[in-house]
Amino acid sequence: MSVRSAQAQAAIIARTTGTPTRTPAAKEEVRKEPAKPGTGKGATGGAAAGKSAGSSKGAGAQGLQNQDGMESGGSVGAQAGGGAGSLDKREAQGQGRGRFDMLQGESTHSKPVPQGPAREQPAPAAPELSREKKAAEDREHSHNAARQALEGRAKLQAALAQRIQAGMQDVLGRLNKFIKSPGRLGVVNLTLVLSESAITYELWKEPSSVPARRERMALTLGVSPASDNSVLLGELMSIVHQAFVDYQASRPGKETRAQYEAVLQAYDKAGVLPIVPGHDTGPMLAELAGLKMTAPESFSRSLLVDPLLLAVGLNPDEGSDTQIMVAGLTVAQLGTLVAHMRRLNPRLTNKQVRQILLNASTDLKTMGRKLMGNMEVEQVQHMARQLLKLQAVEQLYV
Repeated sequence: MSVRSAQAQAAIIARTTGTPTRTPAAKEEVRKEPAKPGTGKGATGGAAAGKSAGSSKGAGAQGLQNQDGMESGGSVGAQAGGGAGSLDKREAQGQGRGRFDMLQGESTHSKPVPQGPAREQPAPAAPELSREKKAAEDREHSHNAARQALEGRAKLQAALAQRIQAGMQDVLGRLNKFIKSPGRLGVVNLTLVLSESAITYELWKEPSSVPARRERMALTLGVSPASDNSVLLGELMSIVHQAFVDYQASRPGKETRAQYEAVLQAYDKAGVLPIVPGHDTGPMLAELAGLKMTAPESFSRSLLVDPLLLAVGLNPDEGSDTQIMVAGLTVAQLGTLVAHMRRLNPRLTNKQVRQILLNASTDLKTMGRKLMGNMEVEQVQHMARQLLKLQAVEQLYV
């Protein structure tokens, strides 16, 4: 039986039973390897099979050929082009995916990302500031601190000027009130002190004991809060000193001083001698001693000291022939002595009282000044009596 008659018989069986039947000749044809082009009977058999596929009876043979291709593991279909359509589709999809991945910045060979709930990625750590940026911030911080310190100093000096002016106005008010009814003693004690040390202690009192106030003062003065008290207090003292200098040179300071001297002139005409402390002896000096700091005498000297009044000094060498300052007595003791001198000699003027006290506190051997003690007090009283006698004799001859 020829190959063609075997294929026709297999097609008839398939149409009647519905089950494909393979003949030994068909199986043998399947097992044969495809012949190389231009050689052997394989090419003839392939051509014959192609012709039977094109005839009217080729439906059964075509089904048989497809069945043979499936049983051969798909290798025949791949070579003959049976699976070419699906392969081209996958390749097109792969090429399209590769182009999309390249547009998205991904690799075409990257692993697929598993589907699932998105995990929060930790925020990247902030990079450290560069040296230039840090240096710029430090410069800006120091510039701001310096500007704030200048503003704080300016505000503090303005407040100090107002405080000094208020102190002078207070003294003027007291003196003007007393001169209206001075009494018969011929002396007035004024215990007020207006000095750099007194004003400094007003500012230093709370910061020295309250850390928060101390830190605030340090920032105002432009000093590091970690600085020692001596450094901070020294800076404060310099600002207060400059405030006193600026006030005395200012127009309000000069006008107030002129009013003060005018009031003292009125006391001199009335025969009443004002006595004031020449220095502040309050707690500020003890504070300086505790910090082992020193200050000039001008730091504690009162702004009220004037040649037209009598002042109490800290040491005998203070004062001059025009500015009389007596050391060794308190304001109250000196006031009592002056009142007693005026009882002994009611004709004493303010200038004569100051001169008697200057002579009694001067050592005639060394021409140096000395403290006022009991001997000096008795000498003052004796001089007052002697002057009274001289005045009486003068009246007799006049």
